[in-house]
Amino acid sequence: MAAPQETSSSLAQKKLKTRQFYQSYLDACNDQDWDRMQQFYALPHVLVDGEPRTPSQLIERAKSMVAGFADWRLEIWHFAVDGDLIYVHLKLGGTHTAAFHGVEPTGRRVDTTEFALYRLVDGKFVEIWPMLNMEAVMSQIQ
Repeated sequence: MAAPQETSSSLAQKKLKTRQFYQSYLDACNDQDWDRMQQFYALPHVLVDGEPRTPSQLIERAKSMVAGFADWRLEIWHFAVDGDLIYVHLKLGGTHTAAFHGVEPTGRRVDTTEFALYRLVDGKFVEIWPMLNMEAVMSQIQ
């Protein structure tokens, strides 16, 4: 006997719940609520580009990004779910208000995109494969 297939309504509901979960994560990022962000990461580490990173290391990475752009915001442009995988295309941007990667503040608005793949297990990110267009960020502040 074949295993029951998920109905389109249960798949749609799963996608909606996963999107709400991910939006909660982005809200924590946008609010710079580091404690709340840590709750989304698996312990003892998350694989980022295949390398283990602790939640604290991921928070420090996020802090270094927003340190140069006080109003840094992330927004979902495209979102897809396939099993335990989340595919997201993000719009990111902010105003260059402090030194960043050796470039003194310019006051310029920076906008870029990021594509990322997340693997979600038991309500935690266990893998993240981000592709941030850092070249675009740097070209806009130089």
